[in-house]
Amino acid sequence: MGIDPIEELALGWKRELPELNTESMVTVARLNRLSAMLSYRIADVLTEHGSSLADFDVLSALRRHGDPYELMPSELSRRVMLSPSGMTHRLDLLESAGLVARRLDPSNRRSLPVALTPAGIVAAESLVRLVVEVESDMLKVISTKQRSALDKAAHDLLGHLSAEAPGSTTTG
Repeated sequence: MGIDPIEELALGWKRELPELNTESMVTVARLNRLSAMLSYRIADVLTEHGSSLADFDVLSALRRHGDPYELMPSELSRRVMLSPSGMTHRLDLLESAGLVARRLDPSNRRSLPVALTPAGIVAAESLVRLVVEVESDMLKVISTKQRSALDKAAHDLLGHLSAEAPGSTTTG
């Protein structure tokens, strides 16, 4: 078996700048490659089932919110980290597919909460089961202990980076 591209990257920099410690670069490169591969696999399976990651994110955010499976578009945008214009486009597609409906809010006629339709509830539940199955299958090559350690390390790193993010209200 040959050298992997990330090891090749590290060896190239070691040769060109021997004093440079590239350990962090290697870790970040592996995380980036892993994230891309995981996302691609999930997206591919969702596509095979007539959906997308963006659809899944919206449908699952509404479903896990609980009955009546309804949120304001601005809150939905925040939860799925999608711009308001991107959310409008996504909601238009999901509404035309009969998976969500925009409802008039009698207390605020300018707002249109978004709710799952009965077909949207079925789709959300089906897709989340599919995604969990795919994720479980991808992670089966590592032990429960390794998975726990990986999850803890990722949680800690995300917490640290989130605290440092511009606009963060967390203090260090």
